[in-house]
Amino acid sequence: MLIDELGRMELACTAFQDTVRRLFESDIDIVATVHAHSDPFTDALKQRPDITLVQVTRASRDALPGELAARLEGP
Repeated sequence: MLIDELGRMELACTAFQDTVRRLFESDIDIVATVHAHSDPFTDALKQRPDITLVQVTRASRDALPGELAARLEGP
């Protein structure tokens, strides 16, 4: 599942938050862009032990699609 993005406008919708919460509780692999601002909902997601945070920078953004695909494919 690709989610673009978990930001202020999207998080204003309780139904959206509920759907995202259910997705993260499922066995589905998720790649999501999350705003850098502090928010109780996204802060809790970022602190989950099964989450790997990857910071997107100008230097890293072009290589990220391949790197993320490799992570999802696994060993």
